[in-house]
Amino acid sequence: MIDSPDRSKAADLLALEVAPRPLGLSKPVGASPAQASPSLARLNDMVVATLGAVQRDWLRGLYHARPTGDGSGDLVDRAAERTDHMELRRQINIEAMLQRALRILPDTVEEGTPDPDWSARFFNAVADISDAEFSRLWARLLVTEVRRPGAVPLNTLHQLPGLSKEGLRLFTRFAAFAVNNFVIRLNQEFFDGKDVTGDQILLLEEYGLVRTNRDLNRVFQSQRSDRFSTNLLYADKALRITNPDQKKQLNLPCYRLTEAGSTLARALFDEGEIRADTDYIVEIVRTLQRQGFQTAQADILERTDEQVVSKHSPFCDIAVLRR
Repeated sequence: MIDSPDRSKAADLLALEVAPRPLGLSKPVGASPAQASPSLARLNDMVVATLGAVQRDWLRGLYHARPTGDGSGDLVDRAAERTDHMELRRQINIEAMLQRALRILPDTVEEGTPDPDWSARFFNAVADISDAEFSRLWARLLVTEVRRPGAVPLNTLHQLPGLSKEGLRLFTRFAAFAVNNFVIRLNQEFFDGKDVTGDQILLLEEYGLVRTNRDLNRVFQSQRSDRFSTNLLYADKALRITNPDQKKQLNLPCYRLTEAGSTLARALFDEGEIRADTDYIVEIVRTLQRQGFQTAQADILERTDEQVVSKHSPFCDIAVLRR
């Protein structure tokens, strides 16, 4: 049976009515496939996700050279809807972070009074963090501040929002070598092999997380009076460095983590993102041997704080072949 022209037209109209309405900006009349640009689609997605659908509708009209909203009433309505959309999104981000923080709250806290200005800046910053990886890190910083008020400096709250995901991953790779607030400066070939190039280390300095001065050294005095002895705390390892000569000094070239970098590195360690690198320990021992020191290693079982170990396994002497 052949449909009549009227029936065919009715079917076309029905199909048009039930077809799903496309989201975002519609394609302008007469645009070629090349002109139906991916950039327009991406702009549309960004506008809708950040500002809400009301701003998309206004943008659609502007794109077709028929801008709407010339009247003040429409402008006020758009502003109100945009504000509602953005504040709802910020509230979702805050509550997602708080849910993560609740899971890792400590049982005890140290004495101190939280700074209300710190809290205000923290929540203002975290409201714009929707990425889960960053949200976990912000939750860890909040819990650290809850446990010990003043532990997270304000400049960390300023530095972290400017860090990209790739920047965070780069810093995580570099912070895997942090001994307290510094990284022992080994040959660059070692860091290259760990996917941390010299240029990338300089980039971390631009982020405000690392100081790379070439003449930067850490000098360690003996902690005992009868012989030289000092400890390096690295991730979950303690390295005891000794020499029979009590007057001997340990001098290590290093990169220094800034206050924000040290805080961030500790948060990454607490999140389980950082573990001791065996290759790094081997190179440290080799460096110490060249200076005439002996090294023993123990596992850190409990810490009182970042600088004090309250419980550790027995120390075992370690040595490596010299190159």
